[in-house]
Amino acid sequence: MYVDSPYYELVFRKLSGKFKAASLALAILALSAALIILTITPPKTLKTAVGEVGENRSTLSVSGLGIITVKPDQVSVRLTVETEAENASGALSENSELMNKVINAIEQLGLEDRELKTATLNIYPQYFYPTDKLPVLTGYKAVNTIIITTKKLEVVGLLIDTVVANGINRIEGVWFSISNELMNSARLTLISMAIEDAKRKAEAALKPLNMSIIDVKKHRGCRYIGV
Repeated sequence: MYVDSPYYELVFRKLSGKFKAASLALAILALSAALIILTITPPKTLKTAVGEVGENRSTLSVSGLGIITVKPDQVSVRLTVETEAENASGALSENSELMNKVINAIEQLGLEDRELKTATLNIYPQYFYPTDKLPVLTGYKAVNTIIITTKKLEVVGLLIDTVVANGINRIEGVWFSISNELMNSARLTLISMAIEDAKRKAEAALKPLNMSIIDVKKHRGCRYIGV
């Protein structure tokens, strides 16, 4: 995963061979607040800094890039129980019995109710189609699908063995993903990395010109791309 830059503009100027003193901490804080400050009520210090540059003020546009590798921290398993009976209620009753058995076995592995959810529950009539005759109703099929999502990655193999032994007819998929909590944490890290990268580029570009960053003019936000 990487974040394609907080894109922002920095105001800079030359000061008789001397750089204007600026705190890195303050500059970083300004990145997140600059757009709001400039468009709502700029503080006096910011007005003064920008005003001193006057009509000759210059801007430098830079972009930063942050890249991190994030391992999936949760796994989802889609499971289905199918049952057939002469009538709909019989198919549903047998299905519910088997699914309850499966769920009880899953809970014995240490999984919780909140990690399970019903995806679909359907009942279908079953027909026999003789040649040159009308279809004949032969019974009903109940199809019940649940999805298990857990961060206990180590139980996946045992989970599959357990559900098959207790009545699951189909395992429709197993996939790994990143939880919202981990994703949000990764995004904050990426933003910080991208901002630092952009600052380094700006400082490297200005140093040979004997110029320095004095304020953040604009911050355009981030674009996240998973790879």
